Amino acid sequence: MKKTKIALTLRLAIGLACLSSCTDLEDIRKPLGTDTVKPGMVSNVSVVNFAGGSTITYTLPQDEDLEYVLASYSINKDVPNVRETKASHFNNKITVEGFADAGDFEVTLYSVDRSSNKSEPVVVKVAPQAPPLRTVYKSLQLGVDFGGLNVVYENPSEAKLAIVVITKDSNGDFVPVETLYTQSKGGTFAARGFDTLSRDFGVYVRDRWNNYSDTTFKNVTPLFERELDKTKFNEYRLPTDEESGYGWRMPYLWDERHTEPGFHTIPLSDREMPIHFTFDLGVTAKLSRFRLWQREGDWFYKHGNPRKWTMWGSEKLPNPDGSYTGWTKLMECESIKPSGSPYGVTTGDDIAYMSAGEEFVFPLSAPKVRYIRMQIFQNWSDTKFVHFTEISFWGDTR
Repeated sequence: MKKTKIALTLRLAIGLACLSSCTDLEDIRKPLGTDTVKPGMVSNVSVVNFAGGSTITYTLPQDEDLEYVLASYSINKDVPNVRETKASHFNNKITVEGFADAGDFEVTLYSVDRSSNKSEPVVVKVAPQAPPLRTVYKSLQLGVDFGGLNVVYENPSEAKLAIVVITKDSNGDFVPVETLYTQSKGGTFAARGFDTLSRDFGVYVRDRWNNYSDTTFKNVTPLFERELDKTKFNEYRLPTDEESGYGWRMPYLWDERHTEPGFHTIPLSDREMPIHFTFDLGVTAKLSRFRLWQREGDWFYKHGNPRKWTMWGSEKLPNPDGSYTGWTKLMECESIKPSGSPYGVTTGDDIAYMSAGEEFVFPLSAPKVRYIRMQIFQNWSDTKFVHFTEISFWGDTR
């Protein structure tokens, strides 16, 4: 009986202690009061402007219940939608960005406490520099390409942008036909699939805040291109070419199947990369582009899939000694993983990109060729062999 009373007493004490602790925790979680007193304003404000934005530094008010600083501003003088950005009370600066143009803008700062009371406003003048989409737009160069329009751009700040190509549809309305999403410092791309008839194209730049540049237009007559007939392709074995292994032979590269087997060289044991191999397209062509399919499945961006290589071409029969005499360098190639993830990590976007075949565009200055030599410098695992499953070429064979 005595033991039972002691046990009951202990349980009651523990229960009261828990209740007290929970009550204390609830008190801690509650705001420090629910007053209607406005907090103090930020002070000692200074501004540093950059392309498309500004960083505002300030001294915080001394209110103990200060929660954050709120910046309210419009990024486009023509579209007066108000944006808001918050900065924790642990910081003494806030960054506002996404401005559509260079120039003077107003940013209104408020201190906000835990009761959601706002301070009196502090209006700050900022003068962001020209945003990246304006710089990229000015750099655009439009020209003719196989099947359509070629676009060259520079993006020195590596901003996340969309470059959009438009042309008229069957109703005579301008519609988007190609969009490049990029964060690269620069590059080139094309809108293709059009007949060899004169056509107007337009190009504009859009950023992630839905700011738009002007549209630049150009009339071009697309160059003729068609996919080369793979039934005419043949291996053209030369003395210095790498041998295939494991039953993966070169003709599998043009069997219209992106699955295994493909072409696979034997790993080197007595020398270093690069390695090369040669094949005959069966027809002389002014090449426009090619697509390469890596070994699929868990092999994407791994193992022997090619990462860096050079494409060589020759219109005439290659030198029988296997040397590079008579060959012309057409282009240097590097396989890119869109996500930039480390080795062994692939995203859905990476897989979709490679499953469609990785495309490489030949320079317009490249000569007509019939024979192709691929010189492999590096695979994705930095080992001494290469494998892939399919390759296709496009160009003008007339």
